[in-house]
Amino acid sequence: MTTEFSAAAASLWTLAAGVLGHRTHAEDVLQEAAMIAWQKRSTFTPGTSFRAWMGRIVRFVAQNHRRRQRRRRTESVANDDLDTAPAPTRSMTPNEGTGWTDDPLDFSDPVFAALQQLKPIARACLLLKVVGDHDYREIAALLGIPEGTAMSHVSRARTTLAGLLTAEPRPRA
Repeated sequence: MTTEFSAAAASLWTLAAGVLGHRTHAEDVLQEAAMIAWQKRSTFTPGTSFRAWMGRIVRFVAQNHRRRQRRRRTESVANDDLDTAPAPTRSMTPNEGTGWTDDPLDFSDPVFAALQQLKPIARACLLLKVVGDHDYREIAALLGIPEGTAMSHVSRARTTLAGLLTAEPRPRA
């Protein structure tokens, strides 16, 4: 199981970062997902795709992490404690080696802002396709969605990004 996890780690990390919208907690999500997978290892069917099985676990852990983060922000704002609300982080950038780097020049601010406007699953599909160079079958398996849905998410995400990046800035009143 550890060999399969090592082979799938880069894809799983990209998936976590895509769902979260940034890389800040992707490592934590991966570790939590690995612990859950170890506890549920008896549910894995040998001969099936480990990457797909693990991808669904990573997806759900990342989604739960996003919900917890939103709840914390909502509670902070509700308590008028705006200083503790986490600011959006700008750290998601592509790199050939690990898939990500801290170089802020790889994604410009407008691209990063546009990526943040995509829904988490659409963003994950797009990043897995463009940055991770996965085919639609792999993306579908990682996310536990139909292949056609993965294709639709990537297509719509590309269209949305293009629209956001070519839109004329609106003058502020």
